[in-house]
Amino acid sequence: MGKNIAETQQIFLFCDGGSCQKAGSEEVVRNVRAYLRNSGQWDSTHTIKTRCNGRCEDAPTCIVQPNYWYKDLTPQKGLEIIKSHLEHQKPVEDYLLYQDEWSEIKSEKERGAFTPKPFSIKMDSELGECRITKGFASDQYTYPLFLYLSENSPYSTLSLANRTSFSFSEIKNVNYSQKYTLELELAEETIELIIAPIDQKNQNLVKKRIAVVEYFEQLDSLKKGIRLKNKFGEELGLIWLENHAWQYCLEVQLKGIKLETV
Repeated sequence: MGKNIAETQQIFLFCDGGSCQKAGSEEVVRNVRAYLRNSGQWDSTHTIKTRCNGRCEDAPTCIVQPNYWYKDLTPQKGLEIIKSHLEHQKPVEDYLLYQDEWSEIKSEKERGAFTPKPFSIKMDSELGECRITKGFASDQYTYPLFLYLSENSPYSTLSLANRTSFSFSEIKNVNYSQKYTLELELAEETIELIIAPIDQKNQNLVKKRIAVVEYFEQLDSLKKGIRLKNKFGEELGLIWLENHAWQYCLEVQLKGIKLETV
């Protein structure tokens, strides 16, 4: 039976992403839920296991409404946080990562945000002399890229190994509902691309996964494109871009990087 949310007075959002799971989030949630059950506060308190909250370096994490973020949770810390909010309506400041009106987060593990490096000029064995840089290979970038091109750039083309190239106008639908797989639905077939992190023991999928995304501009022709590779540096696909699609890549996929070289 589902919980009657009309009776819920407090909500706790526990991250259940991969990094938090590895850091022990499941034990934290189990401990908290056992306490709520035994203390008679189960019906008035709702605990939710979310996917990634975006603070992997501070795992395990928890968000308490309206906007208290906690870090480095343990089962004991989880209980302290629950009790403080339920019994005293205030946070446990020593465990906070962030709360409203703070000008910055409080983390000893903060990593600087990754930004693409400037383009460099290289003589590539396949592309010739070109400006080139690496972008983001996360599915949070790869899926939007294919979605944008299918919706906005019909004359951009995609070439994959062992098949003829085709334009993005031929793609009827871009579907990302599978765990690892992006599906490009054409009139006669569906092409599968592995774009999400996978178990490294499955070498077949590892070899198929897009792990490197390179953006380039050929110096002689000024043609622009994207090269897709696996973690071993083997080419999986090549996208040739229309000019407006290239501009999208610079602004969105590469976070406003300038077409300058170092």
